[in-house]
Amino acid sequence: MALCERPEGDYYSMVCTKKCSVFIVDPNPSHKAAFQELLGSWQHLVCYCATIEDFKQLLAGIVPDIVLCNLNLSGLHEQDFLRYVTSVCPHAIRIVFSEKTEADALVRLVATGGAHRAFCLPVSKDLGRSLEHDLSVRSRIRMRKCWDFLNRGQGLPSLPPVVHELEAILQKPDYALAQVVEVLGKDPVLAARLLQMVNSVHFSRGMKIDDLHRAVSCLGISRTRKVVLFLCALNHFQYPKKYHRHALKIIDHSIQCGKLAGLIAKRLAPGQERTAVTAGLLHDIGKLVFLASLDEALHHSPVFMRRYGLFATEMEEQLFGISHLELGSALLLWWNLPLVMVDAAANHGQPLNSLQGVPLCVAIADRCLLKAANGEAITTDFNLLPKDLPVEQWLQWARSMTMDTIMPIAA
Repeated sequence: MALCERPEGDYYSMVCTKKCSVFIVDPNPSHKAAFQELLGSWQHLVCYCATIEDFKQLLAGIVPDIVLCNLNLSGLHEQDFLRYVTSVCPHAIRIVFSEKTEADALVRLVATGGAHRAFCLPVSKDLGRSLEHDLSVRSRIRMRKCWDFLNRGQGLPSLPPVVHELEAILQKPDYALAQVVEVLGKDPVLAARLLQMVNSVHFSRGMKIDDLHRAVSCLGISRTRKVVLFLCALNHFQYPKKYHRHALKIIDHSIQCGKLAGLIAKRLAPGQERTAVTAGLLHDIGKLVFLASLDEALHHSPVFMRRYGLFATEMEEQLFGISHLELGSALLLWWNLPLVMVDAAANHGQPLNSLQGVPLCVAIADRCLLKAANGEAITTDFNLLPKDLPVEQWLQWARSMTMDTIMPIAA
C-alpha cells in the first residue's frame, strides 16, 4: 500500500509557503528510509508509492505537484510510466533518479523530454534543498489559471507532426543523428528557420552553416529540440500583420538575451553556457502568447504598446490575471523542458540576490538589455550583486547587441 506522511517541523527554511504534494515512486525500502530521513520534517505532503498501482490509487484523491520515480520500476518501462504521468498529471514536475551507473540514461531522459530533472543516488541534503527550490518555482506558477487562459484562446501550442515524429525517435536509446536530420528535413519551413537561427550572430561561431546535419551537430540534440519548440510556438500564435514588428522586438530581445546570458554564464555558471543561451532564448515566450491574445482595441492603442515593454508584468496582471513569467514557465513545463528553463522563465523578474546559476544569468542579461534599450526609463537592482562583478562590461555588450538588426524569424 502507498504511505502518506504529513510531517511537522522545519528542517529547511521554507521558501515555498504553499503546501505541496510530493509523490515518490520507488520499490526499494532502503531508498524510502533515506527519503524519510531527508524529508521527515517537511511541511509538505509526501506520499511514498512502492508500486505503480499504489501511485494510481493515490491519484484518486491527491494531485501531485512533483513526482519522483526510480528509473528501474518493475512492470512498466520508465518511458511508458513517465508518459503516463505526463498525461494524467500535466501540471506536475517529473524527476527521475537512479544509481550513478545509469547516469547516461538519466541525462537522455531529461534531454528528450521524458523528465524535467534527474539526479543520481544516494539521497543527500543537497537534494532536499533542490526539491525545496523546485517547489518554490512550482508555487510561483498558477498552473490552473495559465491552463484556462490558453484554453480560452488559441489553446496550448499544438506541435506539428514532424515534432511528434522527432519526439518518438528521441525516446529510443539507440537513435542516430541522421534520423533526427531526416525528420526535420520533412518540414522545409521549419528546417529553413532552424538554419536561420543557427546562423544568427547569437548562435554561430563565425562560419556559414547551410547544411541541416551540421546545424543539428552545432546545436546538439537537446538544444535542437528546444529551438524547434520555440520556432513552432512562433508559428502557432498568430499576430495581426501590422503588429509583426512588435512581435519581432520580443523575439529579437529573446535571442539577444540568450547570447548575453551565455556570456555572463562564463563568469557566474561556468560549464552551463549553452544552457544559459537556451534559457535566455525561451525566457519571454509568455509575452508572445499574450501578444497574440490582445484584443483589437489594445492592438491599436499607442499608449499600451509604448508602455507594454517596460510595464509588461503589471499590465498582464491587470488584463489577464497572470503574468508572462507564469504563462511562459507553465508552457515550458507542459512542453517537458528541463526545470532550469522553467525556473529561468518563472523567476527572471525576482530580485537578483535571490537567484543563482542559469536563472541569475538570464535575469542579469534581461535587465542589461532593457537598460541598454531604455536608459533612464527603467531602474535596476544591480546594486544587489557583488561589487566585483563586471556589470558595466555586460551593459556595454548589451548596448552593442541592441544595435543589431532584428532577425525576421516570424515574418
